[in-house]
Amino acid sequence: MTKIPFRKMHGAGNDFILIDEFNHILVPEEKKPEFVARICRRNFGIGADGVIFVQHSDKLDAKFSFYNPDGSKAEMCGNGIRCFAKYVYEHTVLQKEKLKAETLAGKIVPELTVKNGIVTEVRVDMGRPEVGFVDKEVKVDGDSYNITSVSMGNPHAVLFYDNVDAVDVTGIGRAIRNFTGEFPSGTNVHFVQKISDKEFKIRTYERGVEGETLACGTGISAAAVSVWTKKLTNSKKILFHARGGDLGIELDIKDGKVDRVFLIGPAEDVFTGEIEL
Repeated sequence: MTKIPFRKMHGAGNDFILIDEFNHILVPEEKKPEFVARICRRNFGIGADGVIFVQHSDKLDAKFSFYNPDGSKAEMCGNGIRCFAKYVYEHTVLQKEKLKAETLAGKIVPELTVKNGIVTEVRVDMGRPEVGFVDKEVKVDGDSYNITSVSMGNPHAVLFYDNVDAVDVTGIGRAIRNFTGEFPSGTNVHFVQKISDKEFKIRTYERGVEGETLACGTGISAAAVSVWTKKLTNSKKILFHARGGDLGIELDIKDGKVDRVFLIGPAEDVFTGEIEL
């Protein structure tokens, strides 16, 4: 049987399997969905919130090919791209502290903080957000929710609560995620609580994972855009407390609106191994 080497990593508890295909493809493209779904199962495989294939790019420095645990492809992943950047710097010939990555959401440019050859933090330009609607009342399965819709290259629905710890993230998240009336391709769903002008808590129901995850980088970026748009903060630097850890956001504001979003946080190695194709 063919053995596939992998590295397990996480960003704020959002965990990923990285497979190095920079020099040659290890898993045929047509087999990737089934392979990913199998190895992401926590009780029967390695277990992960997604699989990242590190690939050669004809356009930029490297290609970020991301798959959700159900085998579907995703446009981008904020925590995943930090793990990707750390891996590329430490384990390939591309030791660039400013990496240009090709993704389905377009060019993403992680900036790396390096100490003694080790990447300790990654700042990612998440790009220009697109606000769909703000505080729109949406009825799902007979219940009404005030939702702010933001795209970070992938879709996000953001809701605000006084106490996110008391929210039925799985139940409400699944209902909104599958509400095709507003989100034809489905959406990630985030529940946000204001702590102070510069601090917020967040919980996430992630599309493709089909459950709650400990953190979501694009979701935190979308939440920061929602926070600014709804005038819940005057700060361009915001700290989000996710269940897997803290992540920072810096907002670039032009004409009173968010022009670009920068996500800042760590990426950590967990273990390496091999698995049968």
